[in-house]
Amino acid sequence: MDLVLHENPDLTAFRHDVASWFSEHTPADWERRVDAMDRQQYVAFSQQWLRTLGSRGFGAPHVPREWGGGGYSVREQAILYEEWARAGAPGVDLFVVSLFHVPTTLLIAGSPRQQREYVRAAVTGTVWCQGFSEPSAGSDLASLRTRAEPADGGWRVTGQKIWSSNADAAEYCILLARTDPDSHGSRGISYFVLDMRQPGVEVRPIKQNSGHQEFCEIFLDGALIPAENVLGEVGQGWRVAQSTLAAERGPTGLEITERIAVGLSHLIGELDARRKLAVTAELSAVEAELAALSARTWAVRSLALDTVDALERGDGTGSLASVLKIAFTELLQEVTECASRRSGERSLVDPRQRHHRGWITGDWALDWFGSWGWTIAAGTNEIQRNIIGEQLLGLPREPKVLR
Repeated sequence: MDLVLHENPDLTAFRHDVASWFSEHTPADWERRVDAMDRQQYVAFSQQWLRTLGSRGFGAPHVPREWGGGGYSVREQAILYEEWARAGAPGVDLFVVSLFHVPTTLLIAGSPRQQREYVRAAVTGTVWCQGFSEPSAGSDLASLRTRAEPADGGWRVTGQKIWSSNADAAEYCILLARTDPDSHGSRGISYFVLDMRQPGVEVRPIKQNSGHQEFCEIFLDGALIPAENVLGEVGQGWRVAQSTLAAERGPTGLEITERIAVGLSHLIGELDARRKLAVTAELSAVEAELAALSARTWAVRSLALDTVDALERGDGTGSLASVLKIAFTELLQEVTECASRRSGERSLVDPRQRHHRGWITGDWALDWFGSWGWTIAAGTNEIQRNIIGEQLLGLPREPKVLR
């Protein structure tokens, strides 16, 4: 299911080079080894793997080379993610915020000092988390209550964040807090870099239905943020956050869509084997379902390329990334649900002692459980539909009542 049907010689050579690299460098028997690790060992393994990927710029292919990334074109990124998934190599799920959110946001809104201090370190293995959602401000992020008050040459932050992936392993957090107590909505919110390794920061992992615990709560009780760790202007954090959310909905979608495509190709391969054995009378129904999902996948992959292309050119932001976010998350959910049904009891695994190893792992029941988080993360799909309606389609915020 190669996305680029008519590759030029350079892209074809790049594909062969990437496939050869993963064949040589993918750790042997890594899944079994990872499942036997404790949390600290898993973090160390992931950081070493990211450093290995970084030797070719594969860990952050979208980040410019001068900042530790690969500086690859959008089509090269698509080929890279496809061959990565085909190789069955470890993912970089521990570093989603580090690799996508942090570089994109800081290279747009960060000061030269912030860029020098944080970007390359994030790309090469520092774990970051995201402090946006709150118990009473998830979909309605602008109603957040975490407050930051001037103190000690910086800001003292008090409040609570939730659904912060891998906060238990993070050294830093990109954080939204209200700096103007009299403000409402998106006004008066500032964007901070928070050092997680200090008094006043408590992290509690949340056990999920899959048995994983990568989502966490963060409790802040007077944690100190130096004044130089404000990202952008004080009170203008909402504007900066749009760059972060676009990265979460756009470039991340390109990687996950390629993994979906490879996972779907495995299902089709299993169907071909069953057809040869003629072991079921339901082949025609299965074929129709997989054909429909394949068509959807082609469309979403094309959309992912167009979206990331536009974002890198600066031609599109929230509304275009919102379209992709809905498309790839709902496709992920449907493919993993289909695979779970078709795999029967083979999809049922014991989640105990398993780390979160990615969104398409072949443990289809766990993959399906995990897919629901993506329809919520980065702004629920319902919120994305509001953004599309208002910003892309120009619909009124409140529909007129027909009499």
